[in-house]
Amino acid sequence: MSEKRMACWQCPRYDRETRRCRDGKANPRRKTDSVAVAELLGLRALCHYNPYRDTLARRKHFPRHSFVLTSAGPRAWSPKIEVEILEEEDTAET
Repeated sequence: MSEKRMACWQCPRYDRETRRCRDGKANPRRKTDSVAVAELLGLRALCHYNPYRDTLARRKHFPRHSFVLTSAGPRAWSPKIEVEILEEEDTAET
């Protein structure tokens, strides 16, 4: 499962003159490097565009929950249910 990664030089927060992130964030290419940065410096040190950041955050904050990530593909067909609302006639005479 290959997720797209924004290159740092495409990011609006990247300073091309100093060749560094203006926010001081890291955007490692590999998942193992992202895990190492998160373990050493914390999740805040990872760039928001890092494809592994959200998964690492979920694992940190919900360690016992198993998350199933699903794609937003087409949903299964479901039949349409028609509901008819009948109005009651007022039979009471005044």
